[in-house]
Amino acid sequence: MADQLAPKTGLFHRKSSDDYVVLWQDREICRYASMAAFVAAHAEGLESLEANQAELLASFYKSP
Repeated sequence: MADQLAPKTGLFHRKSSDDYVVLWQDREICRYASMAAFVAAHAEGLESLEANQAELLASFYKSP
């Protein structure tokens, strides 16, 4: 019974609009036209994070 009251979090396919919606605690965060668009957006984000982490790590080693 408690699960029915829990806010939705996750990636959901909307049949009515035939797109994918990312919800976090019942709030819409993002909407994607296709699963491929979702994957591409997240792959790009991960690549950006990796680049930023590499730069941060390099800056630690260059610090006096």
